Amino acid sequence: MKKILIFAFVLMISASICGAEIIKVGLSDGETISGRLMLPRDKDNVPLLIIFVHGTGPNTYINKRKIGNVEFNYFDLFADEFNKRGIGFFTYNRRGVDIGDKPPYFDKIDSVRYTKYLPETEAEDIESMISQLRHDKRLSNSKIALLGGSEGTIIASMVADRKVEKIDGLLLFGYANDNLYDIIKWQYSGNSSIVNLRKYFDVNKDNLISRREYESTDSSALLGRTRVLGNASFESLNIVKDTVLDYQDFAARTIPFFEYILKMVSSGNDAWIWQNYFRVTSGWLKAHFQLEANKTRLLRIDIPIYIFQGIEDGSVPVEGAYNIQNRFRQAGKTNLKCFFFEGHNHDLNYLDWPYKHKISDGLNSIFNTSELLLR
Repeated sequence: MKKILIFAFVLMISASICGAEIIKVGLSDGETISGRLMLPRDKDNVPLLIIFVHGTGPNTYINKRKIGNVEFNYFDLFADEFNKRGIGFFTYNRRGVDIGDKPPYFDKIDSVRYTKYLPETEAEDIESMISQLRHDKRLSNSKIALLGGSEGTIIASMVADRKVEKIDGLLLFGYANDNLYDIIKWQYSGNSSIVNLRKYFDVNKDNLISRREYESTDSSALLGRTRVLGNASFESLNIVKDTVLDYQDFAARTIPFFEYILKMVSSGNDAWIWQNYFRVTSGWLKAHFQLEANKTRLLRIDIPIYIFQGIEDGSVPVEGAYNIQNRFRQAGKTNLKCFFFEGHNHDLNYLDWPYKHKISDGLNSIFNTSELLLR
């Protein structure tokens, strides 16, 4: 990533947004969560409501974040862009999560309630949200689309497949084609490491890093060596002791960690998982490991599906989006359209917005494509 000036500011909701309405949503087991409804100005009948389905971990209806000296509300961009297009936008606090005041995540977590955050439970929670929102006369005739990011691409697809509540479209980015077990295995196979490093070094785009590429004086290679790899020498990284760095060199370091994660999941060591892996529980991981993969689930869904995939996504392999695209073609299904973006990461370069005041091509594609669901 290029060096950029770090400056302090808090992004504010633009004038095009009517204002936030905080809504209490009752869930099927008696729990209550809060959501934020953002509607366009002067809309008594909203033609389309988009509900954002969170990625992994504790999330709130604003997802306030602090990175360096920059503070921002992640969802303000989405609310602004959708509202400008006459589209409503709804986000929610995940079970056991409330808005807090401590950076960098600005969340408060009730560890007991948070254990109920499981994929099947979240699908049911979203159904409860939709059912309640339908009672708002402004939304009674609205189409409903789910915008899922990362894990949200799994949960959103589950909701559409269950058909408990009518869903009119899916917008998916950071698309998870495989079961989470296989995705995590890929992340620690060394392949993810190459995806994350090739933008700095891989000049000829062969997914290999030669000594010449690694030791180049080019500004990109210099940044990769110093900022990402701590000035490690080519020899220290070349575990296989051949002429290039490839996934095998990184697998020697990452596979043992993956195997240890599995041991911690099996033993239910939530404290270790939280501190050393991700802010999730062993129950969440076990539940995901048992789920059907999107690569078969999506084929049962007949509503419009749009996938927005960064080619430099180091969290899920871009090959997953290519795979589901081919599966739809082979099945003769025409309700899927995939968009691929060079130089885009898992979050479709979201941080271009708070740091550079620029909306990435990938995110702009989501906003513009959402208008197709108005027809």
